[in-house]
Amino acid sequence: MTCCRRNMRLAVTALLLVAGGCVSGPPAGREVLSDPAMRFRARDPLRALAWPGEQALEPLPPGVVLSSLQVSAQPQADEAASDVHSNLRAAVELGAGLGIEAGYGVDYYSRRINKFDGFAGGFSQQQTRHGPDVALLADDGTTLLRMGYRLRLGWEGRLHQPAIRARTSILSTDTVVEAGYQRTMRQLSVAAEHLPARDPVSAESTRDNAWVALEQGFLPGWNLRVDAAVEIQDGFLQSPYRLVTLWSGREETTGNGWTLRAEPEQHPDHRLLWGANLRIRRALHGLGAVLELGGGGGSGSWRVEHQQLELGWRQRLGQRWLLELRVGAYHQTRAEFYRNEYSGAPPGSWWTADKSLSSFLAWWSSMGADWTMFQHRRRLLGMFRYLRLGATVRLEQRLYHWQGISSPDGFSGWEGLAGGQRRAYDGGWRLGGWLEIEGGF
Repeated sequence: MTCCRRNMRLAVTALLLVAGGCVSGPPAGREVLSDPAMRFRARDPLRALAWPGEQALEPLPPGVVLSSLQVSAQPQADEAASDVHSNLRAAVELGAGLGIEAGYGVDYYSRRINKFDGFAGGFSQQQTRHGPDVALLADDGTTLLRMGYRLRLGWEGRLHQPAIRARTSILSTDTVVEAGYQRTMRQLSVAAEHLPARDPVSAESTRDNAWVALEQGFLPGWNLRVDAAVEIQDGFLQSPYRLVTLWSGREETTGNGWTLRAEPEQHPDHRLLWGANLRIRRALHGLGAVLELGGGGGSGSWRVEHQQLELGWRQRLGQRWLLELRVGAYHQTRAEFYRNEYSGAPPGSWWTADKSLSSFLAWWSSMGADWTMFQHRRRLLGMFRYLRLGATVRLEQRLYHWQGISSPDGFSGWEGLAGGQRRAYDGGWRLGGWLEIEGGF
């Protein structure tokens, strides 16, 4: 029975590839509506700027191995950062619709940390995090359930991440319903020699994220997807590496006699976020293409409101190639306790130098290509029934001083710690890409 089910899945996969070409993601890993190129990628509505290596893992179907690598760099003087995310996963069938997924991930970070006001007094830091990913899957052909766990170890602490995800398809109405929950538990332990502040840090934080999605086909060649999410964060929610200058009075003309006073960043220990987005796709069968338009927004208890728009184009070239081009724009307001400079008493008991809590504009563009080879009679490289290669490059810019460098809502700094002239933050660009190699055996 298991053998018959496996052969049936391979036959369906072959028909989809021959009839419509390849789409990104596992060729047999997700139910399709009327056209396989109409499938959506899962998207976190709370993190519109997140890259694939920074998002939750997609379920793997049994009999698949997937290797992924993401590399990015922020080359400007005030950021000077690089990130590498790598992951290797494989899934095997246990029988009776059950499967097990296992893998290992390694993340490397190298960045300049600006300790005073998140801007000046920088120092370099390197860190490697690594650990296993495991999951149990149950799939009866229309409903999939994935229960997974991730562990990451690094010199500054541990991260535990259990998650559950469910998806069901109603083929008679071209409907897909998904839901998921993920809990992230972070244990932070940083010795004093790694910190610009006085004391070592030993703290914990948790993040509970729940989301639902509805994908619906309607009319010939049209479908839409709605994603909604809510997240609760508790515990140590600030960076241990930044100091904030309070009551600074940097400008000599003020004559108020304030004294420079640097304190470790202080955020509230609770945060609630919510958001949603809507995406619509139109299949242009005469061109062998799919057009996608999406938008969304969100807010939270810190009053960081965001909005985003994006446009995508997928183009088939023959039976093996799929090209994709995407562009998008993003805007957010500042947190209620954020100030570009705390020239008076800070609001409440909170202060921050986190530029991600400032008001900024952003745009991005990406271009990718997928190539798939399916072997009907003998295995590719002696082991694979199909092989997929995918590559994408992305360019992103965040404009932190779009309202002017003196705006209290933006992010800028000074020539020196004691004052001088304001200057714009030399950062905001990010360039990188990711590569995927997938095989079915």
